[in-house]
Amino acid sequence: MSATITTLVYLQSEFLRYLPLITIITGIFGNILNCIIFTRPSLRRNSCSTYFLASSLANFFSILFGCVTRVLSSFAIDPPPSQMALYCKTKTFLTYIGLAGSTWFIVGACADRYASSSSTVRTRSFSQVKIARRTVVVISILVIGVYFQMNFCFDGNIQSANCYPSSPLCNTFNNFNLLVTYSLFPPLLMLLFGWLTIRNVRGGEHLRRATNAKDRQLTMMLLIQVLCISILSMPISVQKIYTQMTLSYAKTDEQRMIESFFATFVVLLALMTSSTSFYLFTLTGKVFRKELKYFICPNRHRVHAESSLQTNRKSFPTVT
Repeated sequence: MSATITTLVYLQSEFLRYLPLITIITGIFGNILNCIIFTRPSLRRNSCSTYFLASSLANFFSILFGCVTRVLSSFAIDPPPSQMALYCKTKTFLTYIGLAGSTWFIVGACADRYASSSSTVRTRSFSQVKIARRTVVVISILVIGVYFQMNFCFDGNIQSANCYPSSPLCNTFNNFNLLVTYSLFPPLLMLLFGWLTIRNVRGGEHLRRATNAKDRQLTMMLLIQVLCISILSMPISVQKIYTQMTLSYAKTDEQRMIESFFATFVVLLALMTSSTSFYLFTLTGKVFRKELKYFICPNRHRVHAESSLQTNRKSFPTVT
């Protein structure tokens, strides 16, 4: 075994042990707080918050089935061979419906922000909580339907904590499916709607009349999230395209090890998207930080509200 292969094997095992562990800790903590903040009264009536909440819930699937299983595998905690096929099918299916679902909910949020910033009243009417809830249900059904084939196309052929398709046809279909439904097409849609939203925001007076500071802050939070998802999920597109183009090539052991290492690394990068949203929202959203402070220090919120009420009463004395 060459020095390169030995080094890559070591690095791959270390990445599989520690990167998912970091994602689990930061992701579970952050997504729990996301769910709490986006269900608070001041935000749950906003359609964009509905998509953020749905995305946070979907992240739990990719964290629990994509990261926890990899950490366990790094410590040689795997199911018995007789259950490996069921393990691979379930793990892969639930991981990718979490990743794809979360991504498409953000696409929905981008479309919602575009609609809310439009100069057309009819287009702005699509930015409603009831429409967002219906869209979340439709996206969930479609994602489950598209990825359900993984229960038939994957078996117990587990390599480097990744379960692989059971046939060349399944491999080709899944590579194309991931490109269209997760790693390439959704980020392009996000960037398109993001650009259209920015163009509308710069467009003029109608936005200042139709929206408030909370909507504009949610839009900024969304745009930063889109940038992060695009950066972390695009490498898996490169890997899938390269794999498909080089299927018929003869490869050395060193080349196969490099490809395995790269495939593992880009999947770990994609899984990191499940853990970043809370920290990006906290850094970029004043309204999010405000609600977080009120959740952590509810007594301070109550004192502030009572103080504001007393100030208002003094400003408008009763007439006797």
